[in-house]
Amino acid sequence: MRTLIEYSSSTYPERLRYITNPPTRLYVEGNIELLNEIGISIVGSRTNTQYGEKMCKIFTKNLVEYNINIISGLAVGIDSIAHKTCLKNSGKTIAVLPCGLNRIYPEINIGLAKQIVSNGGALVTEYDNDVKTDSLKFLERNRIVAGLGIGTLIIEAGERSGTSVTARYAKQYGKNVFCIPSSLENKKGITTNLLIKQGSNLVTNVDDILEFYPDIKFTKKQVEIKDIVLDVPQNLIDVYKVINDIPQDVNEIARKTGLPISEVNYKTMLLQLEDLIIELPGQRFTRNYEKE
Repeated sequence: MRTLIEYSSSTYPERLRYITNPPTRLYVEGNIELLNEIGISIVGSRTNTQYGEKMCKIFTKNLVEYNINIISGLAVGIDSIAHKTCLKNSGKTIAVLPCGLNRIYPEINIGLAKQIVSNGGALVTEYDNDVKTDSLKFLERNRIVAGLGIGTLIIEAGERSGTSVTARYAKQYGKNVFCIPSSLENKKGITTNLLIKQGSNLVTNVDDILEFYPDIKFTKKQVEIKDIVLDVPQNLIDVYKVINDIPQDVNEIARKTGLPISEVNYKTMLLQLEDLIIELPGQRFTRNYEKE
């Protein structure tokens, strides 16, 4: 369901009212209640490192355990990892778009956008439905990402990145900026380390973030791990869904899917090429969870 929220509306997110140049209206698809709930913005490089991916997954999962919504920009890289990890751990996430709801960008994340909405999240934009993105809209989007959260977590970012713009907006709004420290050899850690030198908050775990909000009573919950299938080619989902962390051979997969063994062999080969499953001795297969 799509909703138009005017600035004068009582459902307009309060945190956005106090940012520089607040949107006059918001177009929302999905759960509008999230806009006024507690959320942390997570941003970072589009070309993240393995370290950045690992840290993003750990921090996102741990934030979700405290019923904190995740806000990001649906970009490839860290944004996508944050959204997906949130969904996998039964959390709610908001994706702020640099385009209209009919022009999801990047197109590779159209499936992710649908999963966000169907799992109780929301897509948010200040642009009419058919407006396409451009370089200016990325920057405009970033002010909303920073504005919706009670704070912003920077996973990793290189020099002159949009991530540094989001951090600057958050500081202008008087919000906490949290940074995960990075190796001096990591080019994607230049901005995070620089922000720490300039006074942003160095964090090594989620407790370091929560202690900045003593007035909020965070309650830890047991998360349910969901089997969110986002990046698997449609013609391979039937086989991928029955493969998990318990090694299975082709006969078991064929029995569970009802497919001929020849077709299972073909599809497991394609899944291996996509780096989605791993073959073990005895022609047994498990998922490649590092890829998720």
